[in-house]
Amino acid sequence: MHYLTDPAEIYQQISQLAKCKSLWLDTEIADWNTPCPRLSLIQVLANPTDLIGEFAYIFDVLDKPDISTYFISQIMVDVQIQKVFHNADFDLKYLGKNSAKNVTCTFKVAKKIGHRILQTTNLKLKTLAVELCHFSDVDKEGGASDWGKRPLCEKQLKYAAMDTVYLAAVHRRLMELSDPDAVSSIFNNNFDNTTPNILHDMANPESENSSLTPTKLRLAFECPRIFYLNHRFNNKSLFIPEGLIGGIGNVFHKLADEFIDLLLNDAELTTLFNPHPNEINLQEVVLALQQSFYKIVFFPILKPRKRASLWYYIKFG
Repeated sequence: MHYLTDPAEIYQQISQLAKCKSLWLDTEIADWNTPCPRLSLIQVLANPTDLIGEFAYIFDVLDKPDISTYFISQIMVDVQIQKVFHNADFDLKYLGKNSAKNVTCTFKVAKKIGHRILQTTNLKLKTLAVELCHFSDVDKEGGASDWGKRPLCEKQLKYAAMDTVYLAAVHRRLMELSDPDAVSSIFNNNFDNTTPNILHDMANPESENSSLTPTKLRLAFECPRIFYLNHRFNNKSLFIPEGLIGGIGNVFHKLADEFIDLLLNDAELTTLFNPHPNEINLQEVVLALQQSFYKIVFFPILKPRKRASLWYYIKFG
């Protein structure tokens, strides 16, 4: 995350963010339960593929009304920039009120989609992040901390940054459910989407249009079999083992780490990359990697390895 306290740096970063087409935003309020609440933080994410808050900006604006006014003038009133909030009515009390333009509220989007489709416990951002987007280790209590006290601790800053990450992920999933055609235009406008398109074309040479999202791309790399099942069974990308309470994403990350470890250390596999890049047959390499990885990890009876224990955490149809 980028935690900015210096006014000059904040002004400069706001000017840069004003060039984006879409932003995912949140605020933290000091003294919120008193007659005189104060805007403490403005959190901004411009990269919706960020899953850990690495690219989140946290502007410390406590008792700095000039910065808030500048943010409103550069971001909030600009009709060309889509501003996404969860429960936007609350945040807009501090960020432009009725003068704010082009605002999307994920709470209202979720409410419109309805419980029958979402099947979530409630429509709170953290609940949607866990139950709709499968995030684990979500801090649901950090919002009640003292945002008027300085310095802020690392836990508070992480909480503030991750709120924008959850927001972007929830927004994408809600758009996939309510308006799939809008997803590409909203989530790819800020970035160069050449790489995902190339990878999609490699995997589906007969396809003329790319529908591959960053989430699906990540899934394709980390777990090809689940990626296949995802497309065969109505976008149900997670098959959660019975009795596993949470953290399923961590299992997939470990699986990806083991694949990279295998790729770097298995002498037989590294020879696949000996030819000049122009002479490498991509399909042959992919097939060889897939077969070797499945044999070592998913069929430990054929070639026992310590990593075979992952088999017990994942069930495939």
